[in-house]
Amino acid sequence: MKVSTSVEEEGIALLEVEGEVNAYTARDLDRALNELLAQGHSRVLLDASKVVFITSAGLRAITFAQREAQQQGGEVRLFGLSDLVRRVFEMAGLDEVLHLSDTRQEAMVDW
Repeated sequence: MKVSTSVEEEGIALLEVEGEVNAYTARDLDRALNELLAQGHSRVLLDASKVVFITSAGLRAITFAQREAQQQGGEVRLFGLSDLVRRVFEMAGLDEVLHLSDTRQEAMVDW
């Protein structure tokens, strides 16, 4: 898995994730999310368009980051999920908790 971060306009942090997010690689995702939040970036946009698979370890990292972002007055929003990855979020009921969008533009509405 590859993770890259950047800070976009208006302080929105962009996190691009590529590959498989599993029990081994979720630590890198967790670390990247925590670093952004520790730096005060409570609005995190996660580009999942290149994520091919995600396990519960990845879901955990994202939901913990969501909780922390909300405590800071922000949110973690995901976009570009493949049908398979979106289905994992739906089966876990996280589509009711997290903001999932098809495009980056949709994810940034009202932000």
